Amino acid sequence: MNKDHDRLLWNPDIAPVNKNVKNWGYLPLLGVWASIAAPNSMLVGSAGIVFGFNVVQVILIALGGDLITLIPLIIQSHGAVKYGLAEPQLDRTRFGIWGTYIPSWIRFFAAMGYFGVQTFLVTEAVMGFVLEITGKASILAAYKSVTPSLLVSLFPDLFWITFISIIIVQTIILILAKPIRGSPSLKMLGYVMPWVSIIALTFTFVYFVSLYPSALVSALHQPYAPISISIIPILLIFLVSNIHATQIISWPDMMRFGTDFKHMVVGQIGLPIFYTLVVAYGAIMSAITEVLTNSATYDPSLLIIRFITVPAIAIFILIFYSFTMLNTNIFSNVVPPIYDLNNTFPSKLTWFRGTIIITALGILIGAWSLYLKGIYVYFSTWILFISGLLGPIAGIIVADYAVLKRFKLNIDDVYKRNGSYTYLKGFNPVSIITLIITFLIVFAPLYGIKYYIFIILKDASWISGFIIAFILYLVLSIILRDKKWEKASEL
Repeated sequence: MNKDHDRLLWNPDIAPVNKNVKNWGYLPLLGVWASIAAPNSMLVGSAGIVFGFNVVQVILIALGGDLITLIPLIIQSHGAVKYGLAEPQLDRTRFGIWGTYIPSWIRFFAAMGYFGVQTFLVTEAVMGFVLEITGKASILAAYKSVTPSLLVSLFPDLFWITFISIIIVQTIILILAKPIRGSPSLKMLGYVMPWVSIIALTFTFVYFVSLYPSALVSALHQPYAPISISIIPILLIFLVSNIHATQIISWPDMMRFGTDFKHMVVGQIGLPIFYTLVVAYGAIMSAITEVLTNSATYDPSLLIIRFITVPAIAIFILIFYSFTMLNTNIFSNVVPPIYDLNNTFPSKLTWFRGTIIITALGILIGAWSLYLKGIYVYFSTWILFISGLLGPIAGIIVADYAVLKRFKLNIDDVYKRNGSYTYLKGFNPVSIITLIITFLIVFAPLYGIKYYIFIILKDASWISGFIIAFILYLVLSIILRDKKWEKASEL
């Protein structure tokens, strides 16, 4: 620890990682995307079918969302690779040493919600495994429409026991992932899980479609959903759901271990490749169920439990589903909020304590209740709301780091109470004003402003929030710039 560093701003877990642990090369970085492209990504493709799009439209919209994500994602990851910083410490440079708590706690709230939803999805897969072994999976075959709420209502005791068990397993893995050692358990998952994920999902897809060749032909020949004014809100909601808002904000927590910028960029190519592929799997499989039953089954585990009738095959697939979705939850929804806690209380919290807190909160927060109400409700409420919160933050980050700072930071001042990033008493007024105004615009319909333009901005929450915040931040930086807010630094 540098003698100029403040104990409230520094501890070993949030310090820049040492060069000797910056050893994540092409494979683990690429592999993180492959492993996160788990069955829950198939859920996105399935949702597109439920929303009324055909398979080709779903794939094109998903690819569009992936490509939109890629630009801010690479810009975000550049700072992590170059300086070895996690996201909360990078945010000190654009929100202030104390203002960083604002994006950190927004991200924390989002991650905790997704933690519950993802844990629910893992629980479904493990439940399916148990139901297949005990012969109870056939009960679902009697139902034309199979939904997550049906599964929970039929087997409530099994659900809750499994849910708590998954929480415990995740906690053990996270406790072993010490950042000061380069997160060895996460790096190991980065090497192993991608190929487990892609192989298992590809096998599942090929086997599934082979069972229903006639339905596959019909599914691939469904008519296009006509693009009209009435479908624009649904189109925007689905497009936003394919923009990886949480990953853009959270990716530095993993990329800080990257070897160099070149390795990071190559690793990011995994996003459009793996995600689009897996979304296509989900879309085609759900389209087949719609042909078979006139009701599209969208839940990835229920697709297996309900439509694969050979128990041994179903068990094999559900075991892999369990591992891949567990891995996704750890990378996406547990590691980032632990960094957020450590950033807020660096002198009080260790990695172990942060893990325990996250586990407890994950049990207490029940965002999966929206998922239980149906896929459209889940996408049009939770995902849209979280995207609206994170889009403006991403806009500020890109505007500040890429345009104003031109990819240069003063690393020592990130940990100083009186440095370049103190701004106004530890807060950057430009960032805060930008966030407030953007939130007021994007979420206007939530407090009674029902004009069509505001409804469209809400439905395009991440896109509209990003663009508005990006422009507003640059404009306000010119209008409100004050020498007292930002001390000049020789970079």
